[in-house]
Amino acid sequence: MSSWDLGGVQIDRVLENEAPLLAPDILFPDFDAEVLNAHRDWLEPNLLQPGTDLLILAFNSYVVRTKHHVILIDTCTGNDKERPQKPRYHMKNWPFLERLAAAGLSPADIDFVMCTHLHVDHVGWNTQLVNGRWVPTFPNARYLFTKNEFEHWQNDEKRALYTTDPYFEDSLLPVIEAGQADFVDMDYAFDDTAWLDPTPGHTPGHVCVHVKGGRGEAVMSGDLMHHAFQCTMPAWNSCFCVDPTASRAMRRAFLERHADTDTLIMPAHFPTPSVGRIRRHGDAFRFAFVEEVVTA
Repeated sequence: MSSWDLGGVQIDRVLENEAPLLAPDILFPDFDAEVLNAHRDWLEPNLLQPGTDLLILAFNSYVVRTKHHVILIDTCTGNDKERPQKPRYHMKNWPFLERLAAAGLSPADIDFVMCTHLHVDHVGWNTQLVNGRWVPTFPNARYLFTKNEFEHWQNDEKRALYTTDPYFEDSLLPVIEAGQADFVDMDYAFDDTAWLDPTPGHTPGHVCVHVKGGRGEAVMSGDLMHHAFQCTMPAWNSCFCVDPTASRAMRRAFLERHADTDTLIMPAHFPTPSVGRIRRHGDAFRFAFVEEVVTA
C-alpha cells in the first residue's frame, strides 16, 4: 500500500494487478520504434520489459479520505467478469477487496464511487457476483458518472466499436437498477477539497479528480496517459482514444499546467510506485516517480 497525507486529506493507492501487458505498437497507433529505442535507458526495466518489449501497466484505484467523505476513484477490472474479447480481464480473481481492507476500509465505508470514464477497466469492481447476481460492491455509496460519458456509452453501436463484452450490463446497469447512480456535470465538486476537472478526449466525458489539502494537491488523471512515455511523446494517443485530436490537445494542456509544480499526479495505469510529478524535459516532459510514502 502507498499512502499520501496532503494535510487533512489522505489518499491511498489500491493496486488490482500489474504486469508486462501490451506491445507499444498495439497501444500507440503512432508508435515509432526508433523513438522508443532512443529512450530504452530509462524505460527499462520498470516501464518496458527487457527482451519482450512489453509495456508494464498497472490497474490502480485511489481512495480519497476528506473531512467529509470517503471517495473511491475508478474500480479497475473486477472479478468473475465475462470478457472474452479482452482476455486480460476475463474471469479474474484479484485480491482487490483484501487490499482495500489493508488500507483500513471495507466496502461499506465508501461514500462515493467516481469513475473517471466508463471503459471496462475502470468500472469492474462497481459490482460483484453474489448468489449468481451482479450487485453493487459498495452498498452505501453513490456511484457518480458524468452525464456526457454515460450518454455516449449507453448507445449500443458506440459501445460495440470498443468491445462487445457485457461490461455495461454487469458493471453499470446493476448499479443504476439498485438506485445508487447519480449523473453529474463534468465540473462537479464533492466538497471544498475534491472536485472534477473536465478532460474530454480519451472519452467524451472523461474527467480528472483534483484534490487539495492543507499541505499539497493531487490529481487522479484516469486515462489521460496510459504510460509514462506519453509525457515524453504527448502526441501519442492510446488506441482506445475516442477523439484523437481532442485527446492530444487535452494531454498537452494537462502536462503544461502541472509541469514543474508540486502537484502529485496519480494515473490509473502507471506501474508501481505509480504516483509522481511532471517535469519539463527539453520541449517535452518526464514523469518523476515518487517512491516514498508522503506523510508530511
